Amino acid sequence: MDYIMKNLHFIFTHVPIALLIFSFVFDVAALSFKKKEWHSAGMLCLVVGALGAVGSVLTGPESRNTLLSSHEFYAKLTMVVSIVLAVVRVGLLIWKKLELGRNVIYLVVSLVVVLLVSYTGHLGGKMVHRDMQGGPPGMQGGPGGGGNGQMQGGQRQGGSGAGGQQRQGQQQQGGQASPAPAK
Repeated sequence: MDYIMKNLHFIFTHVPIALLIFSFVFDVAALSFKKKEWHSAGMLCLVVGALGAVGSVLTGPESRNTLLSSHEFYAKLTMVVSIVLAVVRVGLLIWKKLELGRNVIYLVVSLVVVLLVSYTGHLGGKMVHRDMQGGPPGMQGGPGGGGNGQMQGGQRQGGSGAGGQQRQGQQQQGGQASPAPAK
C-alpha cells in the first residue's frame, strides 16, 4: 500500500492525458461522421479528464528537478482550462440545452487543452525516463524512488546499493550473479 501512496501521481497522470485527448477526438469524429451521440462520449471524457487533472496536480511529487517548475505550471494551467471547459460545456447543456461539441470556438479551446496536456506529459516524461541517447534522466529511478538502476520486471537491476555492487563484482569476475533477495 505504501508503494501505491508514494506513486499516486504516476497512477493518476495518464487519466487526463488519455481522456482530454479523446474528448477532442470524439467531438471531431462526431462532426466528421455526423454522429451526434459521440458528443456525449466527448463530454464524458472531458469531465473525467478534468477530474483526473485535479488528481494529478494534487498528487504531484516533490522534487528538486529543474524541469519541475515548468511541468507544474503547465499541469496547473491544463487543470484550470480543462475544468473551465468542462463546467461551461456541462452548464450550457443543462441550462440552455446547448451542445458545445459542434462549436468551432469550443473545438479550438479543446485543441489547446490537448496541446497543454501533451506538453505537460512530455515535460513529466523528461523528468522520469532516460534519454534515448544514453544521457542521464532529469530524475533518477522514476516511479518508486531514486537509485541509479533501471526497473525491469518490478526489480531494480544494477542499482547502486551494496547488493548491486556485489553482483556487479561477481559478473566482472566471471561468476554468476545470484538474484536479489525479495523484500
